Amino acid sequence: MFMKTMIIDDEPAICSELEYLLKKYIDIQVDAIHTNPVEALATIIATEPDLLFLDIQMPGMNGLDFAKALNQLSKPPLIVFSTAFHEHALEAFATPAVGYLTKPIMESKLDDVIQKVRTLRSRPDVNERTATAPKLEEQVCIRKNNKIIPIQVGQIFFAFVRERELYVATKESIDKCDLSMNELEAILNRSGSFFRSHRNYILNLKQIKEIIPWFNNTYLIKMNDESQTDIPVSRGNVKAFRGLMNF
Repeated sequence: MFMKTMIIDDEPAICSELEYLLKKYIDIQVDAIHTNPVEALATIIATEPDLLFLDIQMPGMNGLDFAKALNQLSKPPLIVFSTAFHEHALEAFATPAVGYLTKPIMESKLDDVIQKVRTLRSRPDVNERTATAPKLEEQVCIRKNNKIIPIQVGQIFFAFVRERELYVATKESIDKCDLSMNELEAILNRSGSFFRSHRNYILNLKQIKEIIPWFNNTYLIKMNDESQTDIPVSRGNVKAFRGLMNF
């Protein structure tokens, strides 16, 4: 079976070179090439590619942020970063990426990445595994009345940082959490229902009540909690948010 593949790089020459190198793999089919990551997001949502080759430094949206946004999708593609900058390697592997190539791309390194992708693709489908072994919803712990209380991630409406403390909001209350924002984000991202709208906020997409246009073409999100809290979407996250919400 062909792997539907997309290339996203703001340099057309690099896109052409990578497309040429991929032609030797009989199971790779390059269906789309984009030089603009924001435009590519809509295509990814519509076509659900299996594999994505993604540059890191691009205008409009950083490739690392783009990869994290894709992890909100119910069926995100496997991601391979291709970049001229070695210093991004550690940051890249904090995302859902499965491979990292430096430019100029060596065929031997590309072979290794494709083999890894094939191995991952050959594993039993997650849905098949969970059909026989139901998956328990993940939990995080909050502090309430001097007690540590576990809650399911689906109960979380949003989380935010204030004065270096992390708070988690459910429908009825807001309580402290001992995790860092990045640690909590990594847990919530696995559910596919949360979005980091701002460096200080992460929200449950299923608990949005209204989306209100705000200044500088950004948005305020009114949540479904009892206080109907307003949460900002930062300018750098607007396009990813619009793509996820299909507007």
